[in-house]
Amino acid sequence: MPTEHLHGDRTVVADPAWVGPAVLAALPLVGAGLGWGLVLIAEWITGLAWFPFQGLFELVADLPRTVQIVGGTALGLVAGLVLALWVVSEMLAVTVGRDAVGLKRGDLDETVPRADIAAVFVEDKRLVVLGHRRQELAQVPFDLDREALAAALRRHGYGPMPDGDPYRGELKRWVPGADGLPPGADALLKARERALEKSNEGDLRELREELAAIDVVVRDRGKKQYWRLADPARP
Repeated sequence: MPTEHLHGDRTVVADPAWVGPAVLAALPLVGAGLGWGLVLIAEWITGLAWFPFQGLFELVADLPRTVQIVGGTALGLVAGLVLALWVVSEMLAVTVGRDAVGLKRGDLDETVPRADIAAVFVEDKRLVVLGHRRQELAQVPFDLDREALAAALRRHGYGPMPDGDPYRGELKRWVPGADGLPPGADALLKARERALEKSNEGDLRELREELAAIDVVVRDRGKKQYWRLADPARP
C-alpha cells in the first residue's frame, strides 16, 4: 500500500488519500447498522435480567416501532460519524523536506528544523526524532510504512534511518528514587507512571516533553518506564 506522496521539494508519508474518505463513509454506515440492529433486539434484551442498561432498553421497547428504527438508526449514524472524524484526525502525516521534518497527528503539529536533527528512527511503533545531544526532540505513535519513511529521509539527504534506537543499551528501568536523575525528574516519572496505567496519551506526551526539557529521555515498554540522560548542553 503506497504511503509516499511528493509535494514539490517535500515528501509526505501518510495513509493513502482514499483511506480518510473510506473511513468517513464506512463507520457511519456501520454505526447506523448497529443502531438499527440493537433496536430490533431491544425487546429480547429486556428479558435478560443480567444485561446492563435495562431501563434504557425498556424505554426503547415501549416506543412505536417506526420511532424505534428511525431513532436507533440515526443515533448509530451520528455515533459512527463522530468516531470516523476522530479516526481521521488521528491519522499521522510525516512531511520530510530538506530543511525540516514535520509531524501532524490529532492536536500534535510539530516542525523540527533539519539543523537540529541527528537521527530519526522507529521503535516500538513510535517515531522518534533525536537531536545532536542525543536529546529527544519529538515522538509520535507511528503506524505507517517504515520503508516509505526511510526512503523519504534518504531522498532529502538525511542518510539511512537507524534500525531502532541507537542508544537503547543505555536505558535503565525507572524505580522511584533512582540514582542519577536530575532534580524534579523523579516526580515527573511518578506522574507518568499514573498516566501510563490509565493510558492517558495527552498526559504522557506532556510529561515526556517536561522530562525532555531537563534532558531526560524516557521510553515505555508495556507499563514500565526506562530512561537515560541526554548529553549536557555546552556553555
